[in-house]
Amino acid sequence: MLSKQIAFDAVRKELNGRTSRIQVAFDDLKNALNSESKSTAGDKHETGRAMAQLEQEKLSNQLVQVVNLKEALSKVDPNEYHKVVQYGSLINTSNGTFFFSVGLGKLDINGYDVFCITATTPLGQLLIGKRKGDSIKMNGKSMKILAIL
Repeated sequence: MLSKQIAFDAVRKELNGRTSRIQVAFDDLKNALNSESKSTAGDKHETGRAMAQLEQEKLSNQLVQVVNLKEALSKVDPNEYHKVVQYGSLINTSNGTFFFSVGLGKLDINGYDVFCITATTPLGQLLIGKRKGDSIKMNGKSMKILAIL
């Protein structure tokens, strides 16, 4: 079985990786802009700069989103165990493993498919407040909670 500390570390690593990829893209864009400004002139140059600025805004927004996810994850105590499903719970069910934290979707963590979900998802709404042994139904499928960490 997967520990909550391992799941927490994997999510943090994923978020750090996303931050690094965004920063690399930002740096590449900045370098491209600097080299283009030295070698080009005219309307083509202005169009290229405008497109680059739009891309910079997009990357900035992505970076803000990742920073917000990191902030939310920092509120999880990987050493705290729960009797009921709540923010920070790692939930093993008959239909898979769910980490109730930040919405990253499915991550492969040490060979386990772990679905990182939030309370705002339909499944999150059904799971919150449930205990070990409880069952929920989603899309006509029954899911039993086997363990909560």
